[in-house]
Amino acid sequence: MFKIDHGKLNTIAEELQARKLKLALTESMTGGFMSSVWSLQTEAGDYLMGNLVCFNEAVKVDVLGVPQELIAQFTAESMEVTEAMLVGLKKLFKADVFCAITGLAYQGKEKHPTAEPGDVFLAVSFGSRMLQRKLKFHARNAGDIYIQSFNAGMEMIGELLGLNSDPTTCNRDSCS
Repeated sequence: MFKIDHGKLNTIAEELQARKLKLALTESMTGGFMSSVWSLQTEAGDYLMGNLVCFNEAVKVDVLGVPQELIAQFTAESMEVTEAMLVGLKKLFKADVFCAITGLAYQGKEKHPTAEPGDVFLAVSFGSRMLQRKLKFHARNAGDIYIQSFNAGMEMIGELLGLNSDPTTCNRDSCS
């Protein structure tokens, strides 16, 4: 069973608030889970700007401006699409820290052509810096993949903010 890293969550939330930074997210795979966790923090209104859930490809294309050709070439569950989502998010929100996530938490009716359950694509930016990671999580259910994804996203945000980061906690292949 996986748990949200509440210590890191509190530290990053306090840092965002102290520096008067705003956070905006766009979520595909996690369907709003990440922003829900952020919103439960005390004083979340001071730093959480908002979230766009783009579970459906039409939202990625019509709202975020992700080119349909990019989805056709790489699939919606890819780093290329995640980066395009991040670019679109920056046009929608006046924030400082941005986070975009796609991936595959469970197998759908048809086998995905390139991704497997547990493949997660995260892109985070702050100022002129951007981090992107393709991660592979192993879990029995989608909820555990969501939690691991949230922790990985936090780790990346913390890294961009210059907070002490334990590189053994999250790397390009997995987080623990």
